Amino acid sequence: MQYAGIDLRFAKLRLAAMKKAYSACIRLSALCFALILGGCATGPTLVPESMLASEAAGQFEQMKREMTVSTDPAYVEPLMRVGERIAEVATPYMDRVDWEFVVFADDTINAFAMPGGKIGFYTGIMDLAESEDELAVVMGHEVAHVLLKHGNQRVSAELLRIAGAAALAYGIRDQDQHLQAAILAGYGLGSEIGVMLPYSRHHETEADEVGLILMFMAGYDPDAAARFWSRMEELSDSRTPQWLSTHPHPGNRVRNLERLAAELKANPPESLGIRRR
Repeated sequence: MQYAGIDLRFAKLRLAAMKKAYSACIRLSALCFALILGGCATGPTLVPESMLASEAAGQFEQMKREMTVSTDPAYVEPLMRVGERIAEVATPYMDRVDWEFVVFADDTINAFAMPGGKIGFYTGIMDLAESEDELAVVMGHEVAHVLLKHGNQRVSAELLRIAGAAALAYGIRDQDQHLQAAILAGYGLGSEIGVMLPYSRHHETEADEVGLILMFMAGYDPDAAARFWSRMEELSDSRTPQWLSTHPHPGNRVRNLERLAAELKANPPESLGIRRR
C-alpha cells in the first residue's frame, strides 16, 4: 500500500507537470503567432503577389469552364458599370492588376475576389441588391480585398501557423507522445479561435471600411451599405457567436457602416488615405 501511495503521488505530480507544460506551450505558441501577425500593420505578405495572381487566374478560368457564366445583360451590364467605376478609384493605389468581373448563374448569395483582380458575383447576390448603389457596396468590399492583398495575407498567415506547429513539434519532441498530441491539438484549436478567426474578421471589417470609401469616391451612396447588410442580416443565421465566425456579427457590421457613412458625408475624403500597394 505504501508503494502504491508513492506511485499515485508521482502520477499526480506528473499529471500536474504535464498540464503546466501543455498550458505554457499553448500560451507561448499563440502569443508568438499573434505577435507575428499583429506586428505587421497590414499583415504579412510572404508569397510573391505575381505568383498568387497567376494561380488565381488559372483557378478563375477553371471556374468559368465548370460553372455557368451569365451573359444576361440585366446582370452583366450593371456589374461591369459598377466594377469599372470602383476599380478606377482603386487602381492608382496598386502596382499591377488585371481586373475581370464575371457573373455566375447561381442562386448562391455571395461574391468573391481573388488576387490579381478576378472578381465573381453570383446572380443570387445581384438579385438581393435593389440598386446599383447596393451592388456597389458588395463590389467595393471585394475590390478592397484585392487592393489590401487580403488573399496574400491569409495564405501567409497559414504558412506561419504551419511553421509554428512544426517548431512546436520539434520543441516538445522529447515529451510523452500523448502530451505531444494534446499540445499540438491545443495549438491548432487555439491558433484558429485566438488568431485566425479574429484575423479573418479584421479583414472583413477592413474591406467594409475601405470598400465604403471606394464606392463613395466612385459616386455611389454610402447609406446603401447599411440597407444592404441589414437585408443580409435578415437572411443569415446570426446565432453563431462572433468569436467563432469568420465575419463580423451582422448587427455590429451595420452599426459600423452607418457610422462610417455619416463620417464620409460630413467629411468627404480626397483620397483613400493608404499607401500604394
